[in-house]
Amino acid sequence: PICEVTIFFHDRLIRACRATKVNTNDLHAFDSPNIEPLATTGVTIKENDHLVLRPARGVLKVHTKMDTRLLTIRLVPGFDDQILQHLIKAGAESGSLRALVLQLYGTGNAPAAKRQFIDILKEATGLGIMVVASTQCHAGSVMMGHYATGKALQDAGVVASNDMTLEATSTKLAYLLGRGDLDRDQIAELMTVSIRGEVTPNLPPPPFTTAYQRLLRKGRYLY
Repeated sequence: PICEVTIFFHDRLIRACRATKVNTNDLHAFDSPNIEPLATTGVTIKENDHLVLRPARGVLKVHTKMDTRLLTIRLVPGFDDQILQHLIKAGAESGSLRALVLQLYGTGNAPAAKRQFIDILKEATGLGIMVVASTQCHAGSVMMGHYATGKALQDAGVVASNDMTLEATSTKLAYLLGRGDLDRDQIAELMTVSIRGEVTPNLPPPPFTTAYQRLLRKGRYLY
């Protein structure tokens, strides 16, 4: 059995937390850009058994407390840094902004000539706002340490979303922030850990015992 939330559309069964809407007219309306479908149908059904998650152990827990005080912004050439700065300051002062998701270029790059932009993001992280870098590309992963601008973002405290979709990135942030038992560093680390198959993990984390540390074990026992 497939014990996951999925989307079946046209001829493909897709993991829901990996799915994104890509077409308004075509029957292939949904895609899973960074992982193959769990199954495809035709004359026969082809299942990718190696991708299916093992059933979680224990009693099902439904988490309904989501902290949605987050904003996603897609960068475009020529944007005004000051608008972003005012938004961050206003959000921090009012408590209405806890996380900022930026859709950056390529593997997580920002304009190289805009040092002020990096400084604004460093200021945001200093104010306690979680800043997460995602990519505007349909497929691929954020790898901030590969270029100078990406490394500067990393040094400013920006967290990579790796190969998560924008939808998964925002939802995961809202869940982790809404738990109330995780600090900023723990949330930053968990953003790159697969809880429900939403991201390709970097390395398998070591075994631990606390609630936070059990989440690091890729959600195999809880949640």
